[in-house]
Amino acid sequence: MPVPVEFKGCVIGKDGRIINDIRQKSGAQVRSPTGSKEEGFTVSGNAEQVACAKRLILEKVVSKTVFVSTP
Repeated sequence: MPVPVEFKGCVIGKDGRIINDIRQKSGAQVRSPTGSKEEGFTVSGNAEQVACAKRLILEKVVSKTVFVSTP
């Protein structure tokens, strides 16, 4: 799933808490490519798990984008 490098931190969270929460809620496996300077995440599982994980990741990115863009 493509996620710009500058937003990966908001998806991973401090000590990996947010990404672990996404994994737990979705049941999907979510991995960041080796080296945090690469874009995106790899999401695997059944169709429902993948869709849920992608939705949760997108929510984090959108909320960060809105927060950054708000004057």
